[in-house]
Amino acid sequence: MAALFFLVAMAMGIWFVPLSTVLDAHGFSEIKPYAFATAAIAAFVSPLIFGAMADRHLGPVRVLRWLAVATAGGMALASTAIKFHWPPWLVLGTIQLHALCAAPMWSISTTIVLSRLQDAQQEFGPLRAMATVGWMAGCWLVSALNADTSTLAGYSGAVTWLVVAAFTLLLPSVAPPKSA
Repeated sequence: MAALFFLVAMAMGIWFVPLSTVLDAHGFSEIKPYAFATAAIAAFVSPLIFGAMADRHLGPVRVLRWLAVATAGGMALASTAIKFHWPPWLVLGTIQLHALCAAPMWSISTTIVLSRLQDAQQEFGPLRAMATVGWMAGCWLVSALNADTSTLAGYSGAVTWLVVAAFTLLLPSVAPPKSA
């Protein structure tokens, strides 16, 4: 469960931390506020869709797996749009697509972890700390690749999301709760 938190936070850190400098380096400074606003819009809309899916129809592990694949695709598409200087509205649209897929990842991951804990009050904190380490590792990876201003950061994040998707194959299945 610690590895799940580590990987999800790592993938998030690889994208969010360098996004501002990547947009600046590729001439998209004017859309920076809107690019970060996509996360707020997605945080409002996306969990209503995918959270409900994980709560009612499919197990959260399965939803996480397919969202990780979709997030990887969205991140790769957004990075391609930035790299090849697509029109700003289209770049922003690809960033929004990525945000819609990525927004529920943390809450679904937390659901999976909490479902496996015997004593959540004692066990959750140390597991959650691994997310902080994962976020830092993602930032270190971007810097080690010298990708702080490069779309390589986004492509690295996409690969990391695919690792998350593959990792979910190792997780025990969690059934959606029974409705009353």
